[in-house]
Amino acid sequence: MGSTLARIYVVLSAAILLVVGVVGFFRHEMFNLRFPPAHNVFHLVSGAIGLWAGLRNNANAVRRFGQILGAIYTLVAIAGFAGLRDFGPIQLDLNTHFNFIHLGVGLLSLAAGFAGAAR
Repeated sequence: MGSTLARIYVVLSAAILLVVGVVGFFRHEMFNLRFPPAHNVFHLVSGAIGLWAGLRNNANAVRRFGQILGAIYTLVAIAGFAGLRDFGPIQLDLNTHFNFIHLGVGLLSLAAGFAGAAR
């Protein structure tokens, strides 16, 4: 059951990341958040990898994706809460709203990654 829920979460969150990434190139501001191009690219890449992992017939791909994406998003949230807005020349325009979203996605992805643990 955990692996199935993890797969569903990974596919749905990846699809949302892809949509947000694509729409972000056309609407630079959504939900009172500004999406610079680098932020959109990150969403597109993580969404594409997530769909690839979630649609494969491989529970380990779902598990690894959830754990890796969860760790990255949680670390980005922590860095944002610590005051980081951009990663050097890569403009992400992180703010408190993004930090909470990234933290939620990160923790949910970690939960999915560990729920989909290898047998």
